[in-house]
Amino acid sequence: MLDPEVRRLAQARSDVTLATLMPDGQPHTSIVWAHADDEHLLIGTSTTLQKYRNVVADPRVSVLIIDPDNTQRYVEVRGRVVSLDTGAPALDLVQTTFGKWTGGPPPPVVLEGVGERVRLRIAAERIRWKLPR
Repeated sequence: MLDPEVRRLAQARSDVTLATLMPDGQPHTSIVWAHADDEHLLIGTSTTLQKYRNVVADPRVSVLIIDPDNTQRYVEVRGRVVSLDTGAPALDLVQTTFGKWTGGPPPPVVLEGVGERVRLRIAAERIRWKLPR
């Protein structure tokens, strides 16, 4: 079960950064749109992007979520990508996150994009808060 406050922040319009590991061990960070279900953080990507290649090679990630109501408060979630979902789950996540941030559906160019859409399901292994919950 994902911490309820982490889930709430991931489901809100929070600024989120995903850190993955490059093949040489160097960190790679990306600003992403995120969401969550009861058990996992959910982040969308595409098979053409570096973050996808990184998690295929090494599933360890760190996700930083900033509280939109208090930008001095954030949570770091360290964990692993436990599945790379394509097809309907990935497209549903695009619809959800795009709607959350823009208020409308994504245009066809976003859904078609370059490469196949992928939903990263991340299991939290360690949660660290800055400022009280």
